Amino acid sequence: MKTGHKAAALSCLAVGAGAAACWRWMFRMPLKEFTRYALYMAVMDDEICRNELEGNWIGDKVITFPPKIDTLQGRYHLFLKMNQTKSRRQIQKEIRKMEQRLQESRQYIGQPKEQLEVEFFEENDPLQ
Repeated sequence: MKTGHKAAALSCLAVGAGAAACWRWMFRMPLKEFTRYALYMAVMDDEICRNELEGNWIGDKVITFPPKIDTLQGRYHLFLKMNQTKSRRQIQKEIRKMEQRLQESRQYIGQPKEQLEVEFFEENDPLQ
């Protein structure tokens, strides 16, 4: 085999190996499934926050949330961005954790609300 043929064959093999590696690392799951997971996580996160925080107060202000329709889009985009580099298995693991936390957060429904303490840091605080 001539040197030119060998170089061409090696080039084709390198391109094939590179394409396979790129597909393996970049292709995580179908877009429809990925967006469905992100929406599910956004809905669960919104529900967890409402269960645990709504009605409590910080200082003299009561914590209230806007309607769900207004908060879900932002949360959805947040979960799309946060999960874009994760595999299906990693996302499913996070979903299981969120489902468990949602179950735990339901204990706060109908319970007396409490005063929450929030610690504010100064801009030049070295602990930040």
